[in-house]
Amino acid sequence: MSDAPANIRALQSEQILELTWENQPAVRLPYKHLRGECPCASCRNEWTGERILDPSTIRADLKLDGMEPIGNYAIRLGWNDGHSSGLYTWETLERLALPFRV
Repeated sequence: MSDAPANIRALQSEQILELTWENQPAVRLPYKHLRGECPCASCRNEWTGERILDPSTIRADLKLDGMEPIGNYAIRLGWNDGHSSGLYTWETLERLALPFRV
């Protein structure tokens, strides 16, 4: 199990979710990337993991409407497109952050 980030900040004007893990530099994940990688059953095939969501349908003015911690293992992100069923585990966020680490 991965550790929770020490800090999570939504930078709405930049459409960035900034995550900082202990003793590591901050990682800035674009909202569109996070929304496109949503792990929920509406966005990914439950059995194969194949993406169902077409990234070209993600709105350009994407904003976070809310963030809700789920136990000690995940966060639920609510988007202004009405979608809020994706639970992003700390492990998933670390995996999504890999290409954005400097």
